[in-house]
Amino acid sequence: MGVETIERDGTLHVELSGELDISTAGEVEARLLQLEDDGVPERLIIDLREVSFLDSTGLSLLINADRRAREAGRHLTVVSGVGAPRRILVTSGLHGLIDIVQDLNQDASGR
Repeated sequence: MGVETIERDGTLHVELSGELDISTAGEVEARLLQLEDDGVPERLIIDLREVSFLDSTGLSLLINADRRAREAGRHLTVVSGVGAPRRILVTSGLHGLIDIVQDLNQDASGR
């Protein structure tokens, strides 16, 4: 699992690649918690466009990250892309609970 972080324009972008599943979610969760402890900006984007597989553990990670962001007064956006992660997010109904966009250009709200 690749985890790249880029901060630009007051937004922290966390770009994931590979499989986000039970074997890698712990590593990603630890990295997110570390970033949060270090002081994440008000806006956090988790980019799944390069994720090839997403299971229920990955879904749980996203739900928990969104809950922590809300509790801290931050906004989390998940970029799903068009592949497997998007299908799972839509099928699970999670797209109605957290802010999920297909690509960064879709998020014109500036939130």
